[in-house]
Amino acid sequence: MEGNTGKCRWKCLTLWVVAAVLFCWGLIRFLLPDDMTLMAGRTTDYNLRLPVSVKTEESVEVLGISAKPTADNFHLSLGTEVSAEAHEAGNTEVTFYLFDKVPVKTVSANILPDTKLIPCGRTVGVQMDTDGLLVLGTGFVEDAEGNKTEPCKGILQTGDLIQSVDGKAMPNKEAFLEAVGSHDGTPVQVAFVRDGVEQKAEVTPVYSPADGAYKLGIWIRDSIQGIGTVTFFDETTDRFGALGHGIYDVDTGGLMSLKQGHITSSHLTEIVKGQKGEPGELNGIIEADEVLGDIEKNTEVGIYGTADTSAFTGESYPIALQDEIQEGKAQILSNIAGDTVEAYDVEIEQVHRFGKESSKGMVVHVTDSDLLAKTGGIVQGMSGSPILQNGKLIGAVTHVFVNDPTRGYGIFIENMLEAAETEESVPTGAGFSLFQGEPMLYFDYIGIRRNPIWRR
Repeated sequence: MEGNTGKCRWKCLTLWVVAAVLFCWGLIRFLLPDDMTLMAGRTTDYNLRLPVSVKTEESVEVLGISAKPTADNFHLSLGTEVSAEAHEAGNTEVTFYLFDKVPVKTVSANILPDTKLIPCGRTVGVQMDTDGLLVLGTGFVEDAEGNKTEPCKGILQTGDLIQSVDGKAMPNKEAFLEAVGSHDGTPVQVAFVRDGVEQKAEVTPVYSPADGAYKLGIWIRDSIQGIGTVTFFDETTDRFGALGHGIYDVDTGGLMSLKQGHITSSHLTEIVKGQKGEPGELNGIIEADEVLGDIEKNTEVGIYGTADTSAFTGESYPIALQDEIQEGKAQILSNIAGDTVEAYDVEIEQVHRFGKESSKGMVVHVTDSDLLAKTGGIVQGMSGSPILQNGKLIGAVTHVFVNDPTRGYGIFIENMLEAAETEESVPTGAGFSLFQGEPMLYFDYIGIRRNPIWRR
């Protein structure tokens, strides 16, 4: 009897030990960064304060490196801190271990070139054409007998991107209106993209006496426009980055699929001051004919492209990685009147290193009395305003706290540079978007209407 009791105790103890190890493994995995960003020619220290080690294939107590071209130029050693010395730009991987035996997490290490950028702060117009006709929803069409039918129900859905009708490309909603409206009432073949997969379906248009044309009963959008702020310009590559967050469609909630886009000159006409519960906005006129640059990417952490070298001039600043950013005084550059970009005092209240939401790396508090008097704090249209600290470009403003417009979030400049270089978007969190379009308030991310939404 005592023997069975002893065995039971040992089993329970073993289970408790295994459960503790698994819990510790999972917790440490969650706390470790998803990636590491380094600067060529600099030594970066990571004070992780976690019971982990990092080993090479030879089991030496240093961080391991994958067999990539940059592996020989990347050295890491582990003491109480992880110290990383990067010699050349490139990418590699490092693996963290628990108890020197159990692999916990392998993360990518992105080594950026030693970069200097022009912090801009200039307000611009943003125009984007969607890569296909974006379906916003389906509805009813009333026929000659007064019957209401929904031709696209169960066939097309919100978020679909229509590419063609009966094999004919649909460059804009006017072409779609012509193709469907002049039809003879027989089924049409609609080619569309859903979740990245091309599909085709047949839909039978319904004649609407009220409109004098055949209809499919769907709402679509083909373009958007608004006002935002350019964060940086790289005079060595002619590339720019802006907003610090992606442009999302307000109706579908999805990241806008980009066909082509431009940044243009804009002229501010009005400032609506922010107040508790009602964030303010910058209103202005977009000069569509005064193109400053081409948008090539709409990612979750900003829009990126190339611009004319004469569009953005000024002094170049070195960039700071997140480990260099400190809580305390900083400045943002913003264009809230005319064409003048001015510096305004802010306080970095929190730095969320290795956070899971890229666009919320910092909490920024506006302290400048002049900016507070004019805007009430952070307003729509200021997203992308560069943040400077200790003579370096550290990031950009991205969101405003709805219940406190003097505070908002900022993104690390390293996250924007990574997104500018990769084809993949970087996950980020939700918040109040500062990309201002028509006078409508959106939460999470904003989609703006260049023209009225048309039902077709």
